[in-house]
Amino acid sequence: MPDLSVVSVCLPIPVATAFTYAVTEQQRRDLVPGRRVRVPFGPRSMDGWCVGFPHAGDRDDPRPGAKPRELKAVEAVLDDGPLLDAAMMDLAHWIAETYACSWGEALSACVPAGVRSGATSATVLHARLAVPDDEALAAAGRLAAKQTKRSRILRILLEHPEGLAVRDLVRAAQCSDSPVKTLAKHGLLTITDRAIATDPFAGAAPEPPADVTLSQAQEGALAALSAAIASGGHAGFLIHGVTSSGKTEIYLRAIRTVIEAGRQAIVLVPEISLTPQTVARFRGWFERVAVLHSALTDAERRRQWHDIRGGRADVVIGPRSAIFAPVPNLGLVVLDEEHENSFKQQSAPRYHAREVALERARRASAVVVLGTATPSLESWIAAHRGPLRLLTLPARVGTGTLPKVEIIDMVRETLDTKRRDLLSRRLVQVVKRTLARKEQAILFLNRRGFATSVFCSRCGGTLRCRRCSVSVTFHRAHGTVLCHPCGEERPMPQQCPDCGGAGLARLGAGTERLEDAVRSCFPGVRFARMDSDAMHDRSSYDRVLGAFGRRELDLLLGTQMIAKGLHFPSVTAVGVVSADASLLVPYFRAAERTFQLVAQVAGRAGRSTAPGTVVVQTIQPRHPALLHAARHDFEGFAAAESAERARYHWPPHTRLVRVVVAGRSDHAARDRAQQVADELRTSLPPDAHDVLGPAHCPIERVRDRFRWQVVLRAADEPVQRAAILRLRRLSPKARGTDLTIDVDPADLT
Repeated sequence: MPDLSVVSVCLPIPVATAFTYAVTEQQRRDLVPGRRVRVPFGPRSMDGWCVGFPHAGDRDDPRPGAKPRELKAVEAVLDDGPLLDAAMMDLAHWIAETYACSWGEALSACVPAGVRSGATSATVLHARLAVPDDEALAAAGRLAAKQTKRSRILRILLEHPEGLAVRDLVRAAQCSDSPVKTLAKHGLLTITDRAIATDPFAGAAPEPPADVTLSQAQEGALAALSAAIASGGHAGFLIHGVTSSGKTEIYLRAIRTVIEAGRQAIVLVPEISLTPQTVARFRGWFERVAVLHSALTDAERRRQWHDIRGGRADVVIGPRSAIFAPVPNLGLVVLDEEHENSFKQQSAPRYHAREVALERARRASAVVVLGTATPSLESWIAAHRGPLRLLTLPARVGTGTLPKVEIIDMVRETLDTKRRDLLSRRLVQVVKRTLARKEQAILFLNRRGFATSVFCSRCGGTLRCRRCSVSVTFHRAHGTVLCHPCGEERPMPQQCPDCGGAGLARLGAGTERLEDAVRSCFPGVRFARMDSDAMHDRSSYDRVLGAFGRRELDLLLGTQMIAKGLHFPSVTAVGVVSADASLLVPYFRAAERTFQLVAQVAGRAGRSTAPGTVVVQTIQPRHPALLHAARHDFEGFAAAESAERARYHWPPHTRLVRVVVAGRSDHAARDRAQQVADELRTSLPPDAHDVLGPAHCPIERVRDRFRWQVVLRAADEPVQRAAILRLRRLSPKARGTDLTIDVDPADLT
């Protein structure tokens, strides 16, 4: 029988064990699994999750004969009741076992921080400059040498005269709030409480439904989904539809069927920037729509979460974490742009929203729809071999046609022009003609900053981060060089730090340099830049995309946040400025990602009656990924790429587990990685796996910690699960090293 004087508690730390604590009689009456408690843990208190009540003699306390009175006691029972029901707790347990994290980490991921903290504030800390712009600029210059974070904060606020919420400011500056408080202490800025709008739908006014007649392909896909929904059972579908083939129209009608049956739907999108457009369209169809994403305040997320849990929302929209929305009766999950890497969480728990969606839907007897123009190879294989069913939309709806794609050899361009221009003659010509017709254009470059490296022409050295083994990126807006992996920023040096030479050249191109090219080639053009440097606060996406949609801008340039999901009928020209950026990444998915990016950004053109033209600039014009993308030939690309992966035993034909060991000592990290490799090699069937490494990670050092990796290629999922079981027994910290386990990793850098 359970011992009613103790409780099992899981904490949000990387330790798989549940801890046993003593409870009072009153606490025991209040406690049920899924409710949170505050408990002592070492020298501090932590909030954890009640996961049950151990049987007498079945406690985790290692001391022989331990009695309840010897245990530490629960300090407080939190919340008004359980935040998680049994189904969500079981799903979290599955996540812990599947993705090699602790149950406590998985449980905490299921509930937004604002819900756990009980956030109710309708105000937010707001920062703005307290001195004139020239004085702030001078201060930023003085601080640039040693106080780079403070300098960066001042420069960001110079771009925002109205100020920024502190939470948005520190996110943009990649720092804590400490340097903000220091600047306020020195009188350079002021911090005040400011009332905030509590409408999560700001910038997403309902978009009235259009009078649309479905194509034959759409009718067939909708009929298949409707039949699956009506059956009340679980089913999974992959909708492979070319860009602008009407996938969203199918989602909307399928959701209406679900709502009519008294159930709810979750719609996952890969980028926050897509949320306003998606929400606007869905609000035109449905009255009770909820939103969950990180751009909301904690108070907003808490209110939305409780509305969902209380059955006051029929549709929930958000990025990957919205898969945990507490809908009472889940009937449908939609993953739009299912191929996107942003559906993979990069910190514990390192889950993939696609796999969690499939598992949650299976447990809830719900339908899953994965939609994209460029499926991941994993989903493509699953749709041909099971368990997914393939639905195809081969043509654009209405009068829209797929754009013409031209590949420009930039090596030949340089030889012909005797210059290294960022924009080719053909791309400039296409954009000029587009603007002359009062149409719109998009330029895509998946590199931010001004120059991707700084090179010394005297000694041949490249300016590198002092803490990481990567070259720094020059950001002209702040006059600094920035390490993107660790965020370290320092002033652009006037001399080479190695040889003292003054001939520092800025090589490569980012979106800041692309801005210069746009101004030079298209004088007077109205344009905006969208990248993580320019999008500082929650309204930035709405403001820029709204202006572009209203035709107040002629041209949009940016990184991958403009490459997918956006629908602007007046866009007829798209330029992919450098298609090689993703091809040069040392990873087996490089070709797949390149195909997806080029195909997706090309899909922004010609979505209405006017035909579209796409210009792809590359130094590898014969690369198969680019040639297939130019022909809009996903099936041909997938067949060739799948055969190549099978030949070299890469996913989706195998399953991966990546173990990264990091430490300040290179030798200690290497030795522990070797122990991990030995453990895997000796504990698994030799003919069912392949262990690669240990080897330095491609980025060998990050934040002064050396990184080694071991990669397991398992023949199938059972072998992968056996490996995970062995790895979970290893301590996450040992001999000055940290061990990270990533199941089905998104990259190997």
